[in-house]
Amino acid sequence: MSPQLKTCQNCKQEFLIAPDDFIFYAGIQVPPPTFCPQCRRQRRLAWRNDFHFYPHTCDLCQRAIISLYAPGKPIKVYCNTCWWSDKWDASDYGRDYDFSRPFFEQFHELQNQVPRLALINDDGIASVNCPYTQDFAFGKNCYMTFVSWKVDNCLYGLYLVDAKDTVDVSGVSSDIQLIYDSIFVNGSYNCRNIYYGYSLRNCAFCYDCRDSSDCFLSVGLRHKQYCIKNKQYSKEEYERILAGYQLNTWSGAERAWQEFQSLVLGYPRRFAQHRQCVDVRGDDLKNCKNIRWGFNMLNTEDCAYVENSDSPKDCYDLIGGGQSSQCYESITPDQSYREFFTIFSWKNTNIAYCENCHSSKYLFGCTGLKKREYSILNKQYSQEGFHEMRDRIVEHMRETVEWGEFFPARMSHFGYNETLAQQYYPISRKGALLKGFRWQDETQMTRGKETIRPEAIPDSIDDIHDSLVQETLMCVSCGRNYRIIPQELGLYRTMRIPIPRQCFYCRNDRRFHFRNPYFLWRRACTCAGLISENGAYQNQSAHFHGTAHCPNEFETSYAPDRPEIVYCESCYQAEVV
Repeated sequence: MSPQLKTCQNCKQEFLIAPDDFIFYAGIQVPPPTFCPQCRRQRRLAWRNDFHFYPHTCDLCQRAIISLYAPGKPIKVYCNTCWWSDKWDASDYGRDYDFSRPFFEQFHELQNQVPRLALINDDGIASVNCPYTQDFAFGKNCYMTFVSWKVDNCLYGLYLVDAKDTVDVSGVSSDIQLIYDSIFVNGSYNCRNIYYGYSLRNCAFCYDCRDSSDCFLSVGLRHKQYCIKNKQYSKEEYERILAGYQLNTWSGAERAWQEFQSLVLGYPRRFAQHRQCVDVRGDDLKNCKNIRWGFNMLNTEDCAYVENSDSPKDCYDLIGGGQSSQCYESITPDQSYREFFTIFSWKNTNIAYCENCHSSKYLFGCTGLKKREYSILNKQYSQEGFHEMRDRIVEHMRETVEWGEFFPARMSHFGYNETLAQQYYPISRKGALLKGFRWQDETQMTRGKETIRPEAIPDSIDDIHDSLVQETLMCVSCGRNYRIIPQELGLYRTMRIPIPRQCFYCRNDRRFHFRNPYFLWRRACTCAGLISENGAYQNQSAHFHGTAHCPNEFETSYAPDRPEIVYCESCYQAEVV
């Protein structure tokens, strides 16, 4: 089949459906999408509230809890203990399908009646002491950690795998310990402010460095030790200069951060971060094969339009997910096979249009079910009856132009400004409402309750008293109040990190904007022969194209108007290896 250009029904822009796409859609028996990849992604993101938590009361045990849902919504919310217990059964809410009404309308009514899980995590089930986590599994002693699994003693983390003793780390980062304020760091120990780093020890403020130790303020190093600003020093010289920065102080760390931001712009960037990959198009990929428009993934094969995932195979249009196979248009279909149009549903087989269903098979239009099978709108059917009814509903959905589409954003229980959609595709309240999204007018934020001003916090971590955990701090960027928990203070002391002057949200936002967008542009290499196009970098070795401009082109997540020096693979390797 030939590639086809389609017009997105939402943004009216053209998008391409490739021959491999048609093969995938035919294999799972769904129609090709009518939204372009970016609009599909935005619609899914409008269902993801990962960071905004609210005080709530469990509607079953009446205990005070924290949940994803702002007060006043027409829903029941259960604490994790009650939701996962045998005290209630979601199948009690089962109902017959009404062929005179649209499917999404009926599913939304079911959504509003079945009790919802306060936070999507397995605390008390497979995780221990991890109540303040979201989209989280298999952890221990973690706090404010999101979209992560197999982690221990991690705070304020995002997209972590096999991590221990970390604070403020994001990007798919794995096999790490004692890491602070970093993104995309793997196989590393005792580092801070590391960006796209592999196999590092005792490093700080480094970008794109690998297999190195004891390096500071450096870019693109390989197999180095005792380097500062890419210059080699003796051990004694290195330790003397590093000590002069006083990274245990807030002022010293801020000085290093300002120097680092200027430093990284003077060195070439690889057009994309690929490690142990074959035939991939995307960025931040490790051990991946046959990927199209994939971002922030490990151990992935035969996928397209997938992001923030660990080990999916043969999947399209996923946001999050681990060990998934043949899944499509879903949010975190962990350890599942053939999930289509699902939200936070784990360990399932052959389910579609489901939300928060687990360890089940053959479900359609269900929510809140656990260990169930052959159910539609939470009602149990025989095996034969299920397949007959499902086929009838699919035909009905074709007539109502619903089949093959993800849940409309208007059905989400979150305001657009509460979700990741606002982070990636920011719009105003008016713009969101015009596009059919919801808006939350009051999000959980406290200001003006600080008991200590930022300037009164001791500069050095060595001068911080235990009593700081009793204080309420104020973010220097947004004014939001925040606190330092004892576990966090312990990690800062261990790693000699000064107390942060920003709240988690502003720290996360700074890391977010240091990353590239999940989008690809066609660009030419900016190597102009002996120097970079902007004249900021002098090549250190001869390139295959001699003194002429490099002829190579590529797809990259660096937009054409950005200031970074972006080299093709050949020119980049000539400079860093």
